[in-house]
Amino acid sequence: MNKFNLIKLGGMIDDMTKHGLIMVAFGILGGLFNYLYQLAMGVLLPTQEYGVLFSLTSLFVILIVVSQAITIAVAKFTSKLVAEGRLGGVNYVWRLFFTKMLLAGIGGFAILALLSPLLSRFLKLDSIIYPIIVFSAIFIVLMLSVNLGTLQGLQKFVPLGSSQVLAGFLRLVLGVFLVQCGFGVQGALTAIPVAFFLVLIFTFLPLRNLLSVRNERVSLPDVRSYAGLTLLAISCVTVLINIDVILAKHYLTATDAGNYSAMSVLGRVAFYAPVGIAAAMFPKTSELFERSGDHRGPFARAMILTVLIAGSVVVVYALFPHHLAQFLFDGKYPLIGTYLATYGLAMGFLAVSFLAMSYLLSLNQTKVAFSLLGVMLLEIFLIVAFHSGIGQMVNVLLACAVLSPFSMLPFFHRHN
Repeated sequence: MNKFNLIKLGGMIDDMTKHGLIMVAFGILGGLFNYLYQLAMGVLLPTQEYGVLFSLTSLFVILIVVSQAITIAVAKFTSKLVAEGRLGGVNYVWRLFFTKMLLAGIGGFAILALLSPLLSRFLKLDSIIYPIIVFSAIFIVLMLSVNLGTLQGLQKFVPLGSSQVLAGFLRLVLGVFLVQCGFGVQGALTAIPVAFFLVLIFTFLPLRNLLSVRNERVSLPDVRSYAGLTLLAISCVTVLINIDVILAKHYLTATDAGNYSAMSVLGRVAFYAPVGIAAAMFPKTSELFERSGDHRGPFARAMILTVLIAGSVVVVYALFPHHLAQFLFDGKYPLIGTYLATYGLAMGFLAVSFLAMSYLLSLNQTKVAFSLLGVMLLEIFLIVAFHSGIGQMVNVLLACAVLSPFSMLPFFHRHN
């Protein structure tokens, strides 16, 4: 490897911290708007309606996990083509995935809309309109995932992060406006597809230069295998984070389910605060891997940042649980403080798991999905077996969250 390439690779490693912190800043700001949306809905909506909202939004996160897999797959192939200097190939991948996701999104919405009556009965909803509104955002999110993956692969972190912030801001403003206008939980849900549509339009702006690049057809022989196992891996982590809220809505009383949902809003900060680090790390370790460079350095820095940020959140929760619950929810959900630190710790371990998974996927270690699948199935089994109260469900979540990163250790051994 010549001197120029060594300097370039060293610069990429130094950029890990800078770009990671940029994405963390965007992630925190976007997360702030997302959490303000949840907090505002928790205050504006009755407890039972808030439980409906949070269970549906948690289900939506699980259902659109395919979009996160597409984002990672597009970012992976884009970063590989960038390493080869083939921007025309990036143009081809962008157009190909966008067309396929448009068609898949329309079909997915149609199927889920037909299943809405069954879902409404399972979640004890009083209207099938609620899930249909949420599902209407699916085809938009799938197209958006292609644009976000392209931005990530091109390492355009400012527009990538800005898109996340804009999505949270628009959902908050539209949600509060519609609820205040008297539309209740239906208005809060409607804000979701509208916000995503406006963000989709926004993401075309930083990608407009690709339209002037000659379209170069490229071969993607491993796209189905990579995307499929990536989907499985992302699905498992997403289920680990969200399935407890959905099952809490099913098993617990309406009041306890509302308390559990509010606790989740706060507890998940430990996961989402550092998640932008993985977004910044992925294209860098992927490109270094393709160039046979040292990809361990960026991963080590990313892990240190993730632990520091997630750990700081957990410490705050351990010191001031009841004060935070009282201040943010005005005492509306009194059970939050008792379990907040434990829930936050579980989310911190899942943040570490997400970073480790992202790193392994950037090295084409897609079989890591199977270890995560085992942990996910264990969590579902344990919650179904033990759900007598909030405390029992939180303890199950923590046990599985701790197990999750350790389940991936064999895959790291392959790159020692």
